Amino acid sequence: MSMSSAGSVSTKPVPLSETLTWRDLYEFYTDVQSSIAWRVKRYGRIYSWKPIRRVVMMLGADANQFVLVQNPKLFSAQQAWYESIGILFKGGLLNRDGSDHRQHRRLLMPVFRQQAINFYLEQAEPIIAQHLKAWPKDCPDIYLLVKELTLHIAIRSFFGIEDPKEIKLYNRYLSEIVAGSIAFIKAPVIGKTYQRALRARRELIKLLRPLVLKRRSEPTGDMVGQLCQSIDESGNILSDEEIIDQMLFIIMAAHDTTASTLASLFYELALNPEWQEILHEESQAVTAKKLSVSELPDSLESHHLVIKETLRKNTPLKLIPRVNLEAFTFEGYLLEAGQLISTCPAYSHFMEEYWTKPLQFDPLRFHADRAEHKTHPYAFMPFGGGVHTCIGQFFAEKILSVILHHIVSRYRWTVPNVETQKFQQVPIQVPKKRLPVELIRR
Repeated sequence: MSMSSAGSVSTKPVPLSETLTWRDLYEFYTDVQSSIAWRVKRYGRIYSWKPIRRVVMMLGADANQFVLVQNPKLFSAQQAWYESIGILFKGGLLNRDGSDHRQHRRLLMPVFRQQAINFYLEQAEPIIAQHLKAWPKDCPDIYLLVKELTLHIAIRSFFGIEDPKEIKLYNRYLSEIVAGSIAFIKAPVIGKTYQRALRARRELIKLLRPLVLKRRSEPTGDMVGQLCQSIDESGNILSDEEIIDQMLFIIMAAHDTTASTLASLFYELALNPEWQEILHEESQAVTAKKLSVSELPDSLESHHLVIKETLRKNTPLKLIPRVNLEAFTFEGYLLEAGQLISTCPAYSHFMEEYWTKPLQFDPLRFHADRAEHKTHPYAFMPFGGGVHTCIGQFFAEKILSVILHHIVSRYRWTVPNVETQKFQQVPIQVPKKRLPVELIRR
């Protein structure tokens, strides 16, 4: 039997957590941290449980490193993600492993280089201003507004679509496919949300085929245009179908996580209004310099600190699953081949051995003078890690800082009954019901 190992060579079986009731499962979806914490206290950081199918939890920064970074050939992302996104987003990077994944990632890299990101930011800035100007003073749900904003940015920057009627059509189908990606029930017969998502995928493919053909002959700076021209050192290019598959996956990944983070920023900054003023002062100073939008993110130091702290406390994707292709041991536990394994970077984001008072909102923990995120190289992983690290990480950080800059330059805000606001945390963190916001123009 082939076996990889870490830690002790003696082995013991992974403890099985007690059978879950529906109440336990509900707690997991609404409060991952608490759900995991009591099991860690009882079983340790390696345990298995069976919410629907058996999952082995491997928790902590060392586990993040072992599963996501050190042993890419031992674990499959494709097998782990297939049930949740394998049909809607087949062909996306998370649905590829090994040399197939490496080749596609190389062909995607040019669309996330600095020059490309600068183009996306230039396309995004007037869209941000347009949306913020239209936001009502009393927003019944800020999450819906930031979803509309980020989707509009993606349609313009990634597809190069400008016609309002086309934007509306793309918006409709993309909203449906994104909703399907986070739907709890992924069965087309009984899952109406998922059924609509499958239909939306078919309609988007019809729209994107002629767009890809057009970009092949008429290169443009948008993402589709760049993918049509991408070629690796061996002369490989992406087929039309591969471009469509990758674009649908990128849209889903970029939209879901960015909208989630923006909602969390509104929440955390409502709880900590002093940071709204710190960001506003920084934005005022940067605006006075009259920087271009591509120069803007690097000057927004406090914005980046706040974004990092928000991602630590409110990681959009709490769990990262894998399937192990071989048996292995870790910290004395034996795991047979073919197990569904889940790491939880969000758990390591609250470990007291790495973070000072981790329950507190403290952006300065990321300042160079403290650098708590460097206590362990894999204690802070909001974008995953290893070969499947989010390919759009740097674009995400820059677009978030630009959007936040425009928000704090225009508004301060409060959230009614902010202390009682709840978030659904799995499969991605979103406000549980609504996140109402009162915007106060500066």
